[in-house]
Order: sequence, then C-alpha cells, then structure tokens
Amino acid sequence: MRVGIDARKLRDFGIGTYIRGLLRGLVELNVELNGGDEYVAFAPAGAQLPAGVEHRVVDAPHYSIRELFAVGRAADRARLDVFHAPHYVVPFTHVPVVVTIHDLIHLHQPVRNPFAKLYARVMLKRAVHKARCVLTVSNAVRVQLERELGATDVRVTPNGVEMARRGSGGDYFLYVGNDKPHKNVGTLVEAAKRANVSVVLAGASFKKYGGRGFVSDDELSELYSNALALVMPSDEEGFGLPAAEAMAHGTAVITSRAPALVELTGDAAMHVDARDADALAEAMRRIADDAALRAQLGAKGLERAREFTWKRCAEETRKAYEEARDRGTSWNVG
Repeated sequence: MRVGIDARKLRDFGIGTYIRGLLRGLVELNVELNGGDEYVAFAPAGAQLPAGVEHRVVDAPHYSIRELFAVGRAADRARLDVFHAPHYVVPFTHVPVVVTIHDLIHLHQPVRNPFAKLYARVMLKRAVHKARCVLTVSNAVRVQLERELGATDVRVTPNGVEMARRGSGGDYFLYVGNDKPHKNVGTLVEAAKRANVSVVLAGASFKKYGGRGFVSDDELSELYSNALALVMPSDEEGFGLPAAEAMAHGTAVITSRAPALVELTGDAAMHVDARDADALAEAMRRIADDAALRAQLGAKGLERAREFTWKRCAEETRKAYEEARDRGTSWNVG
C-alpha cells in the first residue's frame, strides 16, 4: 500500500506534533509488518522526516486556493493508493482520501477575520463529504462531527505521547499553547496573581504577559518535569496534547471542563470553570499547598498517559487507509 501524507504542517504545534508522531508510528509499524507499505510525505524542502519516508517537495500557502491544486497535483503524480489530509483542507485529487479533523473550534469560537469561519465551514463540510474515512482525536469531537456536519462512521484515533521522567520539582505552574482567546490565558494570569503563585507561559510569544515563547522539545520536557502542575483552562479543545504530555511526565494537571479535556484526563486532573479566575486560583493554591495531592494526580496521570501511544494511533490509522483503499465507492476530484 502506497500512502501519501500532507506533511506541510510538520513544524506546527498541535498538528505538527500529530504528523511527526504518526509518521514515526507508521514507519515503526511498517518494520513490524516487514516493509509492505510505502509512505510519501508532501513537505517543504529541508523537512526532517523519519528514515524510510519518501519526500516529495510541496510548499503552498496554508488555507489558500493554491494549496488545493498544488497538493492535489502532487498526490495524483505520486501513484498513491490513499492520500491522508491531517487537517480539514482536502485537495483536489483523484486519490481516495482519509482526513483527520482535530476539532471544530474554527466554527465555535470568535475569529478576527469574518471570512475565516465561512471558509472553515465550507472546507469542513467538503472534507466530510469527500473523504472515504474521517478520523478524529476524541469522542467529544466525533459527536460534534456527527451532530453538526452530518459525518457518519467517524473513527477515533487519539494522539500519542512520549513517556518521560519526572523532575525534582519546581515552584511554578505551566501553560503550554498559543494565546488565542478561547485558551483563556488572561484568566490564568489573573488567577495566578490571586493565588500568589508564578506561572510560566510557553508556546506563543505572549508579549502582553512576558512569557517564554517558543521552546525546544528538550526545554519543554524540562518545564513539564519540574512544574507544580500544567494548567489548561481552554473553553474548547479537540484533544489536549499539553495535558497528555504533562501526564506522561507525572505532572499534576488542572483543566477546564471542556468535554475533550475531561475525556482525556478523567480523574487524573482537577477540572474547573475555565473563565472563573477565583475557582482557578483556588485549584492552583490547593496544588501548591498539597504535595500529596500533586503526587496522587501525577501517579494517575502517568497511568492514564500510557493508554496514548503513537503505535496505537498508527495501527488504527493504517486500518483506515486499508478501508479507504478497498472501498468500491466511486470517487471524483471535486
């Protein structure tokens, strides 16, 4: 089976982590299966890909008309059995498509560009209609896809996470992600002030708050390992990779009550109202003052994180590739 994967977002945050982890998992699975599959990554020049992945250079602007044609032409020329779009933008191609839709945040949250929500809705509906198999990363998003976009037979293939060692412990709380409005970073900063605790912001520039900005994988692992807890007060998430990564480090977690975050963390986290600074401050104070509680949540998180592996993600995704290849339904390029 010859599978093409749009890897142009390889260095992005959430989707980039997904693409990198999935590619590694697929390559390792292919070795176990005696190398019966071929994987082709469509990515910009200089992209760092796992050994055994064929690289086809494609670089077109994201969320543009141009990418629909450029990626589609590349897919058609690569003699593929299946093409995998790792987010909701599906190119014009004759190849059977599998698409991963991580969330519907673009439809639910306010955006600065009034056309962005319209574009997202059109492309999401097209992706659901054109794909032979729709994947997503949580049951919470599966329900949304079925209810809001009429998707059927959506497969849940959760993200994976790398297990890591717990550090000696620090005196700060950690936030990892961007500073979009639905992330509620401002509420978190205010809650930290009320609780009289320090918080480290990593990911975006956070110019307004003086955060750390982008950090390397090694630096991020160090931050996770030594934090009192990760705090993720989002209004909405599709999965919640930072929470999963924190659990994999044995670090306590505080999240909002967003369905995907509750699904991911279960009883291994404290869940509070994302927009209630007082409730968030109280949760942070409890974590800071109670070493036994931190240890309990950390231990539960470690156990829960072991359920989420890139090998499992690769296995379930490969099944979707086989089904998309083998389905006898007609296919059109539009």
